[in-house]
Amino acid sequence: MTKAATKRQSAAQTAQASLSRRFFAYLIDWYVGGLATALPVAFFSMRQYQTVQNQNIMQFTAPYGVVAGVLALICAVLYYAVIPACVWKGQTPGKRMLHLKIVHTDGTDVTAGTIFLRQLVGIIVLEGGLVTASTIWHQVATLLTGVELVKPLMYVGMVVSVISALLVAARNHTAIHDRLAGTQVVQQA
Repeated sequence: MTKAATKRQSAAQTAQASLSRRFFAYLIDWYVGGLATALPVAFFSMRQYQTVQNQNIMQFTAPYGVVAGVLALICAVLYYAVIPACVWKGQTPGKRMLHLKIVHTDGTDVTAGTIFLRQLVGIIVLEGGLVTASTIWHQVATLLTGVELVKPLMYVGMVVSVISALLVAARNHTAIHDRLAGTQVVQQA
């Protein structure tokens, strides 16, 4: 692609996504990503308790809680980071359905490193109050360390999530994870 064509593509991608489209893309990703993340947990729950309703890996017999949690985190990484980094450049399934795309603030395509920073560090670790993968990593960390981390990390994640949501609503649609990674979500042409 020529430099002129790249600039035209970047210019076509700079219209920021509306709050409503971003919200609905988030809902799709929250639901489908949560299902993907929960699959290994449901498998181990079924094997141990003959039901998929026990989703608390901290109640699983050792070492199955840690194994289920690590597999769940791998599924979360695949859904939230590998797909938008390697399959649909800059798009989670929810963003793809709503014709949204994650790009650098200058409108250029994001790199895999940027996606991993935004999605994993920004959303799952920092803002993770409302994401299934965050609950899983809190539980795995608790199981591995023996220190109760679930509630403190959940409360911190919720506070950070609320602040991030307020920033999206108030200041040019830029969440904490976007600021961290130098990204924005745009309407795809």
